[in-house]
Amino acid sequence: MDQAVLRTARAALVELCESGSPVVRPETVDKTLAVAVRRWLSLHRRSERTQDINTRTNDLAKGLLNAFEPDPTLAGPLKSDYHHLATTLANVFSTA
Repeated sequence: MDQAVLRTARAALVELCESGSPVVRPETVDKTLAVAVRRWLSLHRRSERTQDINTRTNDLAKGLLNAFEPDPTLAGPLKSDYHHLATTLANVFSTA
């Protein structure tokens, strides 16, 4: 992925963190970006479904939730926060 896109994505994560996101913390910004990039780039290998932006965003949200929550079934309201995080990153990644 292009370095400019990665810088923009990292800046978006820092902004989410600073605005009080409960799922992005200063110590997890780099790991979150790494997980998100890996998940975003691997969808075509993991799924034969149509890969429109909504499918990719939902898949990214699921991957981030699974990566950072010990028991994703108990995440409850955090699911919407992960979806917001995924939407933010998908908007950046889709420009690449």
